[in-house]
Order: sequence, then C-alpha cells, then structure tokens
Amino acid sequence: MNVSDLKTNPWSRQSLFAKAKLYSQQMESVTAEEWQYGLWSALSLELLARAALANISPVLLADSSKNWRNIMHALGKQPTTKKFTPTSINANEVFARLSEILPEFTEEIAGFCSKHIAYRNAELHTGEAVFATIGTSEWLPKYFKACQILLQSMDMDLSDFVCDSEKAKEMIASLDDAAAKAVQQDIKAHAKVWGNKSENERKEALMQAKAWATRHRGHRIECPACKSPALLQGSPIGPVTTDVEDDEVIERQSMLPSSFECIACGLKIIGFSKLSACGLGDAFSEKITYSAAEYFNLYTEDDLEEARNEIPDFEPDFNEY
Repeated sequence: MNVSDLKTNPWSRQSLFAKAKLYSQQMESVTAEEWQYGLWSALSLELLARAALANISPVLLADSSKNWRNIMHALGKQPTTKKFTPTSINANEVFARLSEILPEFTEEIAGFCSKHIAYRNAELHTGEAVFATIGTSEWLPKYFKACQILLQSMDMDLSDFVCDSEKAKEMIASLDDAAAKAVQQDIKAHAKVWGNKSENERKEALMQAKAWATRHRGHRIECPACKSPALLQGSPIGPVTTDVEDDEVIERQSMLPSSFECIACGLKIIGFSKLSACGLGDAFSEKITYSAAEYFNLYTEDDLEEARNEIPDFEPDFNEY
C-alpha cells in the first residue's frame, strides 16, 4: 500500500480504505494465534466501516452535535475558525448508521463489530490481554463476513482487502452451515462409548494415542470426547512470516483447521464448519526452523569435511619439469 494514498482528505473513502488495507496487511504479517493479529483486525475493521460510510457520504462521519463545522470539514472545506479540530462520530455510531442504511449490515453484524471494538479498547486501555485469551473461531469468521458486506457496499470484494480471500469465504460459509451443529451429537456418542470401556481398555487406548500423536505431524490438542491427545490438521491461510533468531531462520504459517482425528476413541471430524461448531476451529501456526546454511543453501563445515574426505590421495610428483 502506497502511503501517498493516505494524504488525501482523511475522511474520504479512498483515504480510509487505504489505511484499513494497510492495517489489514499488518494483521497478515503475524500468525493468526498471536495477539497482534486480533488487535490489527479490530483497527482495520473500524476504518473499513468508516470507509463504507464515507462512500455514501463523508458528511455521515461528521459529529454535528458538537460543532457544525465538522460537516464543512467532511465536505473538504477549509476551517472557518481558529484552532478548529474536526471531530467524527465514534465507532459504535458508525455501525449504527450503517445498520440503518445498508440492509445487509444487520443488527447482528453491527453487534459483533461493536463487541470487537470493545475487545480492542480493553486491549489498548486496560491491563487485560484480550486477544491473547480468545480463540479465532470466536470472532474471525464474523470479522470476514462484516468485511465482505462493507466491501460489497463499495463495489469491492474480499480479494481487494485480504491475501487469502478463498479461505476467508470458507470461514464465512461456516457461519450458515446448519449441518455442522450436528457434530455435537457425534462427540456425545463417542464419549458414551468411551465411558463404557473398561479402565484397562481406556488406559491402553490412551497410551497408544499419546505415542501416535507424538509420532505423527499435526497440531496436538485434547479430544473433546475422551480427553486423549489427538491431532488437528489444517490448510495454510495467509502469507508465511520469516524471522531470524540467533543463528536460525524460523518460518511460521497460519493454518486453518480442516480435520481432526483421535485414535483413542475413534472420533473424526472433517471440515472447518464442523470443527468451528464444536470449539476446534481456532487457527494455529506451523513452525519450521532452519539453520542459516539450510535456508540459504550454504555449505556447512560437515559438508566441507565430507568433500575433503572424497578427494583421492595422490603420490607426490616431483617430475613436473
């Protein structure tokens, strides 16, 4: 995003959208399980909502109850009094006005947006670490749905705002998947079968599950049916972040849960919507650590020593001349 895009009228749709996208890019620069991911999402959401309201008219952002000159500022006019500081309406009022003007921006979506901004305020103004304690399944699908509605009101798509729009749309679809709610019955059924097993059977199955979860690749979590170690698999969402720590290069990739398996009780859950419905939809990250030599394809000391050992021994030749 070009910073020059932010230098126009600060209440214009173009300026507000440019900054919202800038914050969205900052959101995507960290993995989804980091607290900064949630904070940047809340900052970008308010600016996107303001852009959508300004798209109808920048005047709708003006707080006319405090000073009528705010309306003049929204129209792009120069101030007519000294020491004038323009004031816009607060975030909740932005959401309230949008819910009246845009039919798709329902009271439910407006309520979510207000709650998400409240999380942001608690994160910024109190000692509470809000975004470090709530999982992404609690807010991320609704965040993308709100963004989609706001973008569509400006004749734009999610692909204009986020890096992986297909995954975002998958999360939005999960909100309306009624079949996903039936997964709770499946969990209860497996929990009942598990409870009917003998103590020795449960103990043996638990030992097998611990060994299996350790050997296989995946995100280890606790099974909701039997509380045994189980694995969650996912698919990449968003860009890969790269950091250098000491002499190592670390790549992190946010993952959207796609399947779950527990070999102790046999429970399997396929699909993000079902996983989200039973509390297993929180994004997690995949971490891969490389040495500097591995990452940059450099030769290590071991490689050089091995190469030296492969050089054949020749007898000295003193008959060169």
